[in-house]
Amino acid sequence: MTNAIQQPRKRPGHLTRYWQIIKILAKYRLEEVLGYVGLKKILIFRFLFRGNPFRKMPYSKPERMRMAIEELGTFFVKLGQILSTRTDLLPPAYTKELSKLQNSLKPVPAEIMKKVISNQLGHPIDELFPVFNPAPIGVASIGQVYACSLHDGTDVVVKVQKPGVPELVEEDMYILKQAAAAATKYWDGAQQYDLVGIAEEIADTIKEETDYIREGHSAEYFAEFFKNDNTIHIPKIHWEATTVRVLTMEKIKGIGIHDLQSLDKAGFDRKELAKRTVGLWLKMVFEGGAFHADPHPGNLFVEPDGRLGLVDFGMVYMVDDEVRWRLANTVKAILDRNVDMLIDALIELGAVNLRQEGSRASLRKDMKYVMSHYPTIHLQKHAESVSSNLDQLFTLLRRNRVQLPSNTFLLLKTIIMAQSMGRGLDPGFDITPMLQSYVMRLIKKKYSIMAAVRRMPAATAEMASLLGGLPTRLDRMFKTAERGEIQVRADVSGVEKHIDHLEKVINRTMLCVMIAAVIIGASLLFVGLRLGG
Repeated sequence: MTNAIQQPRKRPGHLTRYWQIIKILAKYRLEEVLGYVGLKKILIFRFLFRGNPFRKMPYSKPERMRMAIEELGTFFVKLGQILSTRTDLLPPAYTKELSKLQNSLKPVPAEIMKKVISNQLGHPIDELFPVFNPAPIGVASIGQVYACSLHDGTDVVVKVQKPGVPELVEEDMYILKQAAAAATKYWDGAQQYDLVGIAEEIADTIKEETDYIREGHSAEYFAEFFKNDNTIHIPKIHWEATTVRVLTMEKIKGIGIHDLQSLDKAGFDRKELAKRTVGLWLKMVFEGGAFHADPHPGNLFVEPDGRLGLVDFGMVYMVDDEVRWRLANTVKAILDRNVDMLIDALIELGAVNLRQEGSRASLRKDMKYVMSHYPTIHLQKHAESVSSNLDQLFTLLRRNRVQLPSNTFLLLKTIIMAQSMGRGLDPGFDITPMLQSYVMRLIKKKYSIMAAVRRMPAATAEMASLLGGLPTRLDRMFKTAERGEIQVRADVSGVEKHIDHLEKVINRTMLCVMIAAVIIGASLLFVGLRLGG
């Protein structure tokens, strides 16, 4: 049996799985990984395990890493797929090789998957789906997808989780977190990264993808979000045939977004499709409460009536107005070639290590060099302006050991991947005008009079709370001083945060006062003119 369908191991302390991982790493000559987590002593046995397939040309380290991950099974394959997008953490040679994990998976036999469906839904497969095509139309690390039909003739797709996945994920997730914690102790380079934080973020992402109920609700969220846009089609979820491990949804019938020959034959305008495809993701990022974080060609179809059909809602991340505003600052800084503004925006987005002056100075120097070697962006002349700049940014972040939170990174990466899909349809497509339009719209919205009026109650309440509590605090302080109990302790570690907060409150209040003065002045002028008339 393959790793994908192994039953969960019950050995105490996960020793069996630990030993299996050690043997596979040694087999593919990746023993340095063991040294990173404090297992150098085991390296004396490494020659007992080596045995990766012979090839005339030796395998590169990225290739051996990919082969080891494939053999390690479900959780590590998904881990590798996620890391293949993290260009801020891994060099291009590794991300390129790990991206092959998307297409190198072997399917679990249909009979085994049918049993999962029957056990989950409580009925024989023939009673549930009179038509069940045993050849999967999609194979992923966690599940497989089949084309089926309901009794009323409705065509559906059924996503089924592989046997033992929750248990395997739980065990390997625990081991990954333990390895990350050990690496912070034994690997010198670990000080540059929050390895425990990275491991927890990735583990949480994978665990969420094993919950098909959550994925179904995500699909319904986007269906509601796009309900007034008749050019977007989100598949309906059939809840009567859906559980945590089985997801049944309406089948999207269309042409794959990068099947250029079929799109041309059907008479679609690829330039217009490129704009609509990228606009789909920018609308989610800049206007929604969540965004689909996996924009690749296999998840988007063009239906006969021209609608864009979006599928696969396993990777969905939340986004709010504050994050959107910080994203807008980041993009604007790139467009303006403003290095200091870009670094400040990255700090606001949660970049780790940038608060240290040395790290900031080093990154600033690298960014200054890169930006000085590229001319100011002209929207019509640099078709790859924003995406190429973001890719360069990720390279600089990795070189300077600067880490972004996963949701922030994926927000920026989604823009790059959307641009890539657009250029797959239209090689001359440029995301910059669309992105600039969204950024300017967001800036105007944030600083509009109506936005200031809406913020007025909150700003007033904050100032009232601050001033209202001031007499009590002063009285308490004076009484404490009179009793001789006052102590002075200087701790300025968080003072910037409080000053920044106070500055925001004062700015909001002053803005509200100015607006109120303008409104009152206009009203008095209007009344005076009426009386004078």
